[in-house]
Amino acid sequence: MSSTDTKITLLKLIELSVAVFRGPDAATWDKINSAGLPELLERVQKFSLPVASVIQEMRSVLDQSLASAEGISSLETEYVRLFIAGQGGVPAPLYESCYHADEPQTMGHSAQEMRARLEQVGLAVSLDSNEPPDHLTIELEYLFFLLSEGWFGNDAQAAMGADFAKTIMLPWMRLFRDALAESDPHPVFLQTADIALYAVEAVDTA
Repeated sequence: MSSTDTKITLLKLIELSVAVFRGPDAATWDKINSAGLPELLERVQKFSLPVASVIQEMRSVLDQSLASAEGISSLETEYVRLFIAGQGGVPAPLYESCYHADEPQTMGHSAQEMRARLEQVGLAVSLDSNEPPDHLTIELEYLFFLLSEGWFGNDAQAAMGADFAKTIMLPWMRLFRDALAESDPHPVFLQTADIALYAVEAVDTA
């Protein structure tokens, strides 16, 4: 597998993770399953990447879930339970601040630092205006930006991306993945967490 193939595949894995953790509607779920996953599966199987089995399982689960309106509804309900408003609390918040014991649940130091990083490279928060900038999808999109710019022309941004992945994202993403796993989640969300974690871990060696 060439270096370029590796990098393109990792970027596509990050794109998939952003789409799922942003909370897809029915049409987006269908697009993920009918186009996104088959393309990714072909790539990772071709190069025997360890994440291939996870993507295969995810596609199988989605095939079943998207076969009925009830299945699509269950994905939407589960997204809310896991990440927005679960009974008794949110099992796996999508914010970095929530995984630092010395920070408030939202808009802590992590959010402020993330806002500064975005401003430094000329980016703005793309979710709802009140969304804290340390949301997982925003951090993944920031990483995607640094890597896509850096791997194909700007070595300084590539180095920034690798450092951000290793020192900022990985520590809290591992805690997030563990919290999600302990919450009896719909398999698709845990599979996506595993895919995202694999991609971020692999940045340092790409």
